[in-house]
Amino acid sequence: MEKFSAYVEHANICVESPEETIRFLLAAIPDWRVRGQGEMDWFGALSHWFHVGNDATYIAIQSGSSGKCGNWQDVWTGVKHIGIVVDDMDAVIRNLQAAGFAIDHYGGDHPFRKNVYFLENHGIQFEFIEYLSTSNTEKNLYV
Repeated sequence: MEKFSAYVEHANICVESPEETIRFLLAAIPDWRVRGQGEMDWFGALSHWFHVGNDATYIAIQSGSSGKCGNWQDVWTGVKHIGIVVDDMDAVIRNLQAAGFAIDHYGGDHPFRKNVYFLENHGIQFEFIEYLSTSNTEKNLYV
């Protein structure tokens, strides 16, 4: 099998109110922006899409769904959370709390990273991770 380099460029999520998810993401990460947007026919229904992020990575947010995501503690098939690396966890927490979002829970103790989970208004869970080391061995230590 041939090996090659790869990384996750984006995740696509469908929501009832894209503006609410955009508000959440831009509150958490103020240097992100809506880097593109448009409309498309989604199998006979008009859907609005937005790419929110930076030049290297983004979250694709698409309208056209209804309801909320399943509770992350329940058993169901689908994405449980989206993890985003940040360089200032405390600033993310302050930004989101100032925008009216409460911490869902903190991640487990780890010597080389800290993480916190928030739910946006559709029930989609986002994990924010701050690494306390530049060593991949330490960052990826499973304790």
